Amino acid sequence: MEPESNTPTPANPGKRDTTNRKRERKRKKRAPKAKGASESAKKPKNTLLPSPTKTPYHSTLPPLPVRRVEEPLLDCPLCGKVIENIASALTHPEGGFCHFDCVLEKIAKDERISEGQKVSYIGRGTFAVVETNSENGFSFAKKIVWETPESFDTMKKYVEANKK
Repeated sequence: MEPESNTPTPANPGKRDTTNRKRERKRKKRAPKAKGASESAKKPKNTLLPSPTKTPYHSTLPPLPVRRVEEPLLDCPLCGKVIENIASALTHPEGGFCHFDCVLEKIAKDERISEGQKVSYIGRGTFAVVETNSENGFSFAKKIVWETPESFDTMKKYVEANKK
């Protein structure tokens, strides 16, 4: 008899090779059947991970005290309500602090915003009147500096002084 070859037959070209290869790959991928606990005991332990018996390190130094910010309950000169979160407040040009939303509303009233424009905060105490373009873009029509860097620094120092 002739030995079987892996050459494709003219009736089914290439099919026999692929099915045998697939079967062999599946056999290699399958895990060997467990014959008992003896095989699992032969496997080496993962030496990269710390063993669960080790205790975590604890410092002998006392923990540092965390200073809390006591909110100064100041009134907003624009709306007259109490400022509950000083971190979201801005300094008023005439002194004191005011709500972010109050400043936004005041600028919108003073600048007489038209359709297609809105007031937006662009950072570092500066607001801008933003116009939207027809190409889904935008441009700044006007920049309004509300808070100077010096006034922001005094506000930071004020908040730091109120920490206890």
